[in-house]
Amino acid sequence: MQPWMPDWNKMMEEAPEISVAPGKGYVYLIADSHLGDVRAPTGPFFEMLGELRDARLVVFLGDLFKVWLAMPKFWDRHMREILAGFQTLRDSGVPIMFVVGNREFFLPRNAAQARRRQVPFDHIVEGACVLRWGNRRYGMTHGDIINRADIRHLKWRRFSRGRLIEILFRIMPGWLARGIAHRLERSMAKSNVEIKVQYPIGEIKAFAETVISGLDGFFVGHFHRDEIISVPNTKAKLRIVPDWHSRKIVLRLDSKGKITALRFQPDDSAAVG
Repeated sequence: MQPWMPDWNKMMEEAPEISVAPGKGYVYLIADSHLGDVRAPTGPFFEMLGELRDARLVVFLGDLFKVWLAMPKFWDRHMREILAGFQTLRDSGVPIMFVVGNREFFLPRNAAQARRRQVPFDHIVEGACVLRWGNRRYGMTHGDIINRADIRHLKWRRFSRGRLIEILFRIMPGWLARGIAHRLERSMAKSNVEIKVQYPIGEIKAFAETVISGLDGFFVGHFHRDEIISVPNTKAKLRIVPDWHSRKIVLRLDSKGKITALRFQPDDSAAVG
C-alpha cells in the first residue's frame, strides 16, 4: 500500500475510545462550518454554541474555518471570537471534542499543548475515534480519507501534516503564514473539481462496511450532505453529518441512539431517526 493511501482498519485499531459522562442531556454533532466564508458568518455559529447548554458533549467534525493554522500568532479576530465561544461553553461544564478535518493544520498533540495555546478542546482527534455512551459505541472521523480516488488530496494531506512543514510555519512570521493560508484556501477551492463534484458513494459504502463492525453507528462530515448510509447485515448505519456552512444544521444524539436534526433557521427542528 502506498504511504499516502489510508488504511481504514489500522485507523480504527488505533482510534482512541472516549466516554461520555453519564447524566441527562445530549451529544451534539457539528461539521464543516467553513467560518470566514461570506456564506458562513461567525455570528449565527456563535449564537448556536450558546444554545447547547444541555450537552453532555459537543463534537465538531472538522473544517471549522476556511483554513485554520492552529497556532495563536496566526489567528484573526473572528477566530478568537469563535474559540472564546467554545471556551465559554466549556467553562459551563460542557466538554468539547474536535476531530481534525482537511482544513486544520498544526493542532496541539496533547492536553498540555492545548492549554499552552489556549485551544479550548478537551479532546483533539487526528484520524478517528470511538465514542462510548452507556452501552452504545459510535465511530467518528472527518471523512476526507474516505475517497481513495482523490489521490491528489491524499498525497497533499500526508505532506502538509509532516513535522518539517510544522517547524517551518512555527518560525514563520504571522503575516506571511496568513498570506499562504489565503492562497491555500483559494487553491483548495479550485483543485480536483472533477473529483469533488462526483459524490463517491461507492467509496463511502466500502468504508462503512469496513469500519462499522462492533459499532452502533458511524458519523462523518466532509461531504456536505445530509444522508444515512445502510450497511448490509447490521442495523448500524453511517450518518453523514449535514454541513453547517450551507444548512445550519446540528445533529442531536440522545442516550438511546435517537438522532434529531436541529436547524438554526426559522424552520422547526425535525426528528430524523
